[in-house]
Parts: sequence; C-alpha cells; structure tokens
Amino acid sequence: MKKIIILFIFISSFQNIFPQDVEFSQYYANMLYLNPAFAGSDNMSRFSLNYRTLLPSSYGDYTTYSASYDQYFDGLSGGLGFQIMNDRQAQGAINDLNISLIYAYHFKIRKLWSVNFGIKAGYSIKSINTNNLLLPEMIDENSWTINPNSGTVIDKQIKYFDFSAGLLTWYENYYFGFSIDHITKPVLSLGSDDPGIINRKYTVHGGMEIPYYNSMGRIDWTLSPNILVQVQGGSSKFNLGLYLNKNLLSTGVWIKTNTQFKLTGAVLMLGVVGDYSTVAYSYDIPFYISELAGLISGSHEVTFLYKFKYKSKRKKIKAIKCPKI
Repeated sequence: MKKIIILFIFISSFQNIFPQDVEFSQYYANMLYLNPAFAGSDNMSRFSLNYRTLLPSSYGDYTTYSASYDQYFDGLSGGLGFQIMNDRQAQGAINDLNISLIYAYHFKIRKLWSVNFGIKAGYSIKSINTNNLLLPEMIDENSWTINPNSGTVIDKQIKYFDFSAGLLTWYENYYFGFSIDHITKPVLSLGSDDPGIINRKYTVHGGMEIPYYNSMGRIDWTLSPNILVQVQGGSSKFNLGLYLNKNLLSTGVWIKTNTQFKLTGAVLMLGVVGDYSTVAYSYDIPFYISELAGLISGSHEVTFLYKFKYKSKRKKIKAIKCPKI
C-alpha cells in the first residue's frame, strides 16, 4: 500500500513541478549530453550507449537510455552528432523521448590551442499515462477489492523543440567547457493550468591531466582533477572529481555538493579504456537525511563506447585530454 501511495503522490505532484534534466554521472562518457561542442572532437567516429537506473530497489522504475554517434567532417570544418534518449519514470507512467542533432565548428587559435563551438537542436515527446498504475482511490478500504474503473486516469502528451549551445577549449593538458541548455525555455504542461517552464541549465566543466613518468621517461599513470558546476532554476551543483588512469584501467570518484558546499552524494567509477572500445560502470551513493532515507538505494550507470576509423583529409589534431568516463 505504501508503494502505491508514493507512486500516486509522485504522479500528482509531477503536474506542478518545474522539471529538471536527467543527470548522467559518467559525464565524459556521454559527451554530447554534457556539451554539444564535443561533437567530432576525436580522430575517430564514436558510437556510445549509456544506461542509468535510479533507485533500483525502491519504488517504481526509473531508467534512462541514451545512444549517440558523432564524427568529424572535412567539408563542414567540424563534427556532426546524433543522440536519442529516453527517460522512463514511475513504472513508465512518465516517459520523455528526445532526439537531437548536433553540429560543432572546430578551429585553432594556436598550434596547441583548440576551440570548438557547438549547437544542438532537439525534439522531445513527453507523456504521462497512469493506465497501468494502481491508485489508492481504486481500492475499497473495507473489502480491499480493486475497482480499476474508479480511478482518475491521466493520459496526456506534449511535443516541443529544444535548443542548446556550448563552447569547448583545450590547451596542452588543460580543458574547459561551458554550455547552455533549453535556450528558448520550452513550456511543459501536463495536466496543469500553470505552464511548467523548463529552466535554462548552465554548465561549467573543466580540469587538467597530470602525467607521472617511469624511470624510462614514459608516462606510467595520470591523475585528472575535475570540476563541474551546474545551475538550473533553483537547483545547483558543485561537483569535484578525480580520475586515475593506468594502462587500460580508469578509476574515478566524484563528490557531489551544492553551491552552499553541502554534501549530497558521491560517485564511484571503474572503466576499461582501449584504443577502440570503452566499458565503464559507476555507482551513485546518495547522502540524503530525511524520512525517505530508507527508500533510497543509489543509482547504477553502465556505458559502452566504440570508435571507428574513417578517412579524413584533416591533419591529426592534438587530442583533448579529458577523462574517458
């Protein structure tokens, strides 16, 4: 019964919530979602699959799927990317499907200083359908029988265009990026008279790679400290991360805080990074202190990335040394 009530409250309150974006914890394993300026930033084309499940042992089903592809094109002096993402919440009662096309223009300021400017145009279909949910009003409290016709069913859908832009620059072992999502602030309203505006999301991310050499003067392993700041409406994040890379193994940890530096969670990462493929796993540990603390378990995220060689006339660029997961 508790499960039913929580789902009902979630569905009912959703109609009046100003929505926030889905968050992926493996920021650099899903580059096109982090910043459209990453499109075509590698010497090979990239195909990426991302899966994230939220609160798997709690109530309902909260999963997000993402697939993306990007490649540099000589005739466009930049990269093209395509991404499709589906976010499923509350046993599928809430579903958000987004398809995006991305272009990033590449240019150099100096030999070792590269800059990309990217734009993203997306089309979203967001729907809410409670047909398959068991709501409290369907249950007779005296006999505990269920009448599926007594509940108030919500079945609505909204479609809208969305636009984002981003800037990415790197010099030697340093990198920095800035992006703005929902530039036009789309209006989302499902079952409410008040318009739900999707607030602009501002993201700043950056870091550096610190190499450590062996006795032969070759890089043995690297450390990569990172920072990510996001602001969207009344929500803010100030996250600090650190990656360690040795041979094919990449490990990382992120500490999640808000702009008041209050700890909200942590992320542990582990990945195997090859020349052509990457497999990574991460686990989000929430630091919630509330009455619902017992219901919160954490989030699992899995990424598979594969690179393809293709012919290009451009000279081999200096690869950006950002994390791989």
